[in-house]
Amino acid sequence: MTFEQKSRLDPERYAAAGGCFPVIVRNVGPVGTVAVSGLPQAEDHALVVRVLRQFLADGGDRSAD
Repeated sequence: MTFEQKSRLDPERYAAAGGCFPVIVRNVGPVGTVAVSGLPQAEDHALVVRVLRQFLADGGDRSAD
């Protein structure tokens, strides 16, 4: 089944592409997204993954920045 069939969204307005991740806070739920656009979609996706992995490896706290 294709994205269009599953989602029932108009393919003229919506596309399934990599580069966006949900931000989910434990004991809270979804609070936002991290998105990158402008590179080929596989590179958008890889950049988001790399940055989020580094953020989590650093402890995930930027409140002092």
